[in-house]
Amino acid sequence: MVAKDTKIERLAKRLADARSRRVVLVSHCLLNQNVRYLGGAKCAGVVAAAVDPFIRDGIGLLQMPCPEQVAWGGVLKRYILRFYGSERTLTYRMRRVLFPVFRLYTRWRYRSIARRVVDQIADYTRSGYEIVGIVGVGDSPSCGVTHTLDLERALPVIAGIDLDTIDPPTFTERAVQACMVEGKGLYVAALQRELTRRKMNVAFLEY
Repeated sequence: MVAKDTKIERLAKRLADARSRRVVLVSHCLLNQNVRYLGGAKCAGVVAAAVDPFIRDGIGLLQMPCPEQVAWGGVLKRYILRFYGSERTLTYRMRRVLFPVFRLYTRWRYRSIARRVVDQIADYTRSGYEIVGIVGVGDSPSCGVTHTLDLERALPVIAGIDLDTIDPPTFTERAVQACMVEGKGLYVAALQRELTRRKMNVAFLEY
């Protein structure tokens, strides 16, 4: 192992290049607004204001998976869309049974994603790179760092929307801003637990 490590160090010195050896992990939607909830994209693609400071400082961007895309039925989060305008349906009447199951399922999937992401962090750290931080998204039920969405409070709002008249500003105001609470999103919480379990310390930032 010593010989192998020495060889790597020698090669790293001989083949030194322009890389900064600094990396920041970024929530998926900050680099790709196409995975945002319907009505929630603030720009066509990349949120430049969120990542430009890192780019200027020569910090590499590592895009994390979108946990909601993985766990909630793809880009459109089809499992969640079933509740939109569902106030008078059997699905909504069964929410007291379905919602706890859905939350348990979400936490299970997010824990799996968090383990894979922390594996990447560990790989970079072992290789001598600096992990500058992890950037989450404020108000997100998954990626919020200091502010998140209370899904239980948002569910009746989502179920009560009129599918024929709803518009992005109204939806965001009623279903997101009005249901915002202090706290961590489910995915950020899973990441922090996994980092703590492995005795790793990484700063979390919120955009």
